[in-house]
Amino acid sequence: MSAIPDEVRIGELLRQRGLRLAVAESCTGGLIGHRLTNVPGASEYYQGSVTAYAYEAKVRLLGVRWATLEKYGAVSEETVLEMARGVREALDAQVGLSVSGIAGPGGGMPEKPVGLVWFGLSCAGTEAAWRFIFSGDRLAVKEQAAAQALALLVEFLSGEEVQTGKDKDQAGVGRGLMPIQVRARFRPDGLVIPESFSWRGRDIPVESVGRRWQDEARQRMLVMAPGGRVYELVHDPAQGEWFIQPPRGATLRPT
Repeated sequence: MSAIPDEVRIGELLRQRGLRLAVAESCTGGLIGHRLTNVPGASEYYQGSVTAYAYEAKVRLLGVRWATLEKYGAVSEETVLEMARGVREALDAQVGLSVSGIAGPGGGMPEKPVGLVWFGLSCAGTEAAWRFIFSGDRLAVKEQAAAQALALLVEFLSGEEVQTGKDKDQAGVGRGLMPIQVRARFRPDGLVIPESFSWRGRDIPVESVGRRWQDEARQRMLVMAPGGRVYELVHDPAQGEWFIQPPRGATLRPT
């Protein structure tokens, strides 16, 4: 049985809670709204989106402050939170979701590389922001960012406790690793290739493995699952153990 797409699950969760959603997009250029509106009946819970690409559009349409953009830039925690608040107010929604990033191929800097994307969420009593770095060409970054935005929204709407902690490092480098079961194979050169893993009561196949990097003694990797959903897996070769890194800013409990 195929997994339920995140955009379908979002609709179910919003209906259950009687909530309306609004989205502010920058680097994704409307891809999030495109996926949400592929679901029949989305107008019952989806108010719409604002694609605010330029600084001027973020200020005029979403109420982002010039001072915020000048001090922190468009790709920052501060900006995505103001975008999420602004679109929520502009479109009269209970939940505001935002995204801003550097899709490339140019525009990257040492402190803000190509592939860096910030996500923001605003609703009554709760705000959260997440930082990820994706790999690939411009379209790949946009598609991964849109998929990750929907995945984060599913986790939030599923009733998990969203925190607003400031302990953010590089993408996926943080606390709160959770042990999981992974089926993997090892290539002759020693590279480990995950093929599937168990998470939240489901067996999730791995379609492809993206960026890899080393964190002390652990190996980290971004993997693509069906539906374009991105997960970060962590392998401890010395102990033979696997972990999953929950989305930044969220405390998740496996079921």
